[in-house]
Amino acid sequence: MDFLLLVIGLVLLVVSGDYLVESASAIARSCKMSNLIIGLTVVAFGTSAPELFVSVTSSLSGSSAIAVGNVVGSNCINVSVIVGLTALICPFAVKKDCITIDTMFMLLITVALLGLGLFGDGISRFEGFLLFAMLVGYTFWRVRKAKQDPQAAAEAEAGVEVPEKERPVIVNIIILLASIGFLAFGADLMVDAAKNIARDFGVTERVISVTVVALGTSLPELTTSVMGAIKGKEDLAVGGIVGSNIFNIGSVLALSACASPIGFGDSGITTPQFTSDVLWVLGFEVMLLIGLINVTNNLDGFKNSRKISSLFSAEHGLVGRIWGASALALYAVYVFFLLSKPLANG
Repeated sequence: MDFLLLVIGLVLLVVSGDYLVESASAIARSCKMSNLIIGLTVVAFGTSAPELFVSVTSSLSGSSAIAVGNVVGSNCINVSVIVGLTALICPFAVKKDCITIDTMFMLLITVALLGLGLFGDGISRFEGFLLFAMLVGYTFWRVRKAKQDPQAAAEAEAGVEVPEKERPVIVNIIILLASIGFLAFGADLMVDAAKNIARDFGVTERVISVTVVALGTSLPELTTSVMGAIKGKEDLAVGGIVGSNIFNIGSVLALSACASPIGFGDSGITTPQFTSDVLWVLGFEVMLLIGLINVTNNLDGFKNSRKISSLFSAEHGLVGRIWGASALALYAVYVFFLLSKPLANG
């Protein structure tokens, strides 16, 4: 029954999340908001709605292990499993801007999260606010940059689907409110089921959240990226993954901490476990950065220069099947280490 409730909760999260983005985008258009702004704000925040509701619900119910595990697990899966599968299906190139700006900010906000584990025993409301402020600043920068760059604007607008005929505003408002309600209900079902499954199988809530819950809330990104690879839009798919990792920390985890401070040691996750999980996230992200840097395009220049900046001189970065297989294998190692201490407090 718990597995059934877990699946039902997941379906509600995925379907309601889609309707939330669709209705919120329609309402924004009715307010004369451009597709550029909608793509960089409404859609970006909306696609993180499943993770947000699961983590906030967990945090409010005192299950910080699920709130944190959902975020770090999703970020690990995004980079290793989703990008890895995308690269296996179709090796792809990513533009230099994505490598030097977005990926570096992803690393920056992950390092900031790591610092909270190294120099504290939890995530306070103030620290959650600081993480959210980093996200807001990044979003404003993205909007400003996209307005100045026609190509960047086109990429941002590519994620916004505009129907041939818009529904009345009142209908979109009703759908939006219903979506929020079903998201809350689905998150509650999923969190309760995850806690019961963890107890029944004698594993920690941390293990369940980092694996099962995180994989479930990452299914929209998985579908989007794989379909993007098939359709030849891998660049947008990877950009979406990088953006998802940023939003998971700056929005999902930050707002969860703002709703209810997250403490380590008394809620199923210890400070060393949190630090270890974030280090894995950081490791996967550094691995992605290495995969995106195509040094061979400028091999002679790299040999003649010791400057790190020479690594970013190529116009494109290539992520191939070897990288994809390596990322998937490394994620399997991560899960193995998680399951090697399955008992409570493990």
